[in-house]
Amino acid sequence: MKQFKLTPSALFLITFVSGLVLSWIHPWHLTYYMNGTVVRSTGVILLIISLLLNIFAYREFKKSVTPHAPFMKPKVLIKNSVFSLSRNPVYLALILSESGLAFVFDSIWILVAAGMLWIVLDIVIVRPEERVLENSFKHEYENYKKMTRRWL
Repeated sequence: MKQFKLTPSALFLITFVSGLVLSWIHPWHLTYYMNGTVVRSTGVILLIISLLLNIFAYREFKKSVTPHAPFMKPKVLIKNSVFSLSRNPVYLALILSESGLAFVFDSIWILVAAGMLWIVLDIVIVRPEERVLENSFKHEYENYKKMTRRWL
């Protein structure tokens, strides 16, 4: 029987919807603590950064002709472009997207959910992927880990 695994997109959706529901049940706004224009502008900036991270990361996947889906064995170890800034730019982009949406929706709950997404992605997706990369690329991956941080 095939084992069911939650995808990063599913984890994003679960945490985001949870934040929305909590915001609806008990509103807790960022604008209680910050200027509304600053809140919305911060959200837009985070969403743009997230979009750019994704565009550059997926270009590298396509150029390297390696799968980008989690739990699949990669053909090559990508270390350039945004992968020289973070070993997990796609997952970082998901976290930044949810954080940006928290600012756009003016919700501390969604921001808390983005923090939860970060923790869950790290435990459920990133750590197992790192084991696959260590087994596949051995010393090359060890050197990459020394040069590039997991998140930022």
